[in-house]
Amino acid sequence: MESKFDDAKLLSYTDSELYDHINSHPSLPEFSNVVSLSPKYLAKGYENGDMVEDALSAMKFASQLGIQVPHIERIVHGHGVYCIMDRIPGTRLDIAWHDLGWLASLRLAFQLRRVVQRMRSATSTSSGPIPTGKCTSYFFDDKFGLPARAKCHHVNAFLNFWANFPGFLNEKRKTPAEHATCPRPVFSYNRPFVFTHHDLAPRNMILDSEGQLQIIDWDEAGFYPESFEYAGMHNFIPRGWTQPALWRWKMLAWIAGGFYDKECRWLKRIRCMFTHFRMARAFNLRADGYAAFSKRPFKERPSTDGQRQPQTKEGSSAGNLAVNGSLSTIANISHGVTHLPLQSVAHEAYASSSVDGEGLVS
Repeated sequence: MESKFDDAKLLSYTDSELYDHINSHPSLPEFSNVVSLSPKYLAKGYENGDMVEDALSAMKFASQLGIQVPHIERIVHGHGVYCIMDRIPGTRLDIAWHDLGWLASLRLAFQLRRVVQRMRSATSTSSGPIPTGKCTSYFFDDKFGLPARAKCHHVNAFLNFWANFPGFLNEKRKTPAEHATCPRPVFSYNRPFVFTHHDLAPRNMILDSEGQLQIIDWDEAGFYPESFEYAGMHNFIPRGWTQPALWRWKMLAWIAGGFYDKECRWLKRIRCMFTHFRMARAFNLRADGYAAFSKRPFKERPSTDGQRQPQTKEGSSAGNLAVNGSLSTIANISHGVTHLPLQSVAHEAYASSSVDGEGLVS
């Protein structure tokens, strides 16, 4: 039975009382981990503290860049973590998109472009979310992933492996010499990573009554190659969209995110490959091949309550920021450029073996 949630008591409810309210209210149809507490507040669930830390840090950092983000009112700990946040009034863009014309779409495209440019003004020499550095991008999500705070040579080695993946049996039959060298370097990214929302699908943008876009769901945000933002804008299934609606979205993505069609096609292909053959990089790792150093280390994470601990990524230790929102040490912003502290990366000795030839995608 749904309990009556009193907005005025949000800060005075105990964690146990809030959990009762959260469990008694239905999840949103499109977001199973988001519960509607009232017309004013939502509760969003996370599996562990690291995920919350990454999301809160991203929102805090985006706010420092002058980007409006949802306001977090309270964090509830227990079996999982919930963030109680303000509900942003307006209509989700995937719902409003059908009724927009070309001119309105063009205005939104340039509005979003300004937001993306602000994000890209912040750069880092290492990739991943700000506090934990775990590369949780869905473009890196094979069985072995990337090390925390991966550098350009890690990213290139990972992407080049999957861009050249010859099939499971052919990969298994490779000799040590064949594992040692990338046959055809496609990616040769050598620029700083940029701050990226990473999931700018229409479902994650709210169009308010004044025609302004508000961006939600910063869970995947972090520092990644520029092309990842554009590719992420195509990471959704446009159910029921007409061809003109698809063309308008393509235009918006080009204007806001830049023209990265070639990179987007490669990333889609790579994701398709490791989705079907998640373990295939094991042969290259076993042979200590060119992509071996670009994996995350495996560690057992101890359970704090004797129960099974849900894990989405292995290997990286928690960041040094508290979940309570004390985020003043995230980064130093100077002249529009973000300088994050460098951190040692496992197997750095292999850095010289990174792909440095002429690649198709740089």
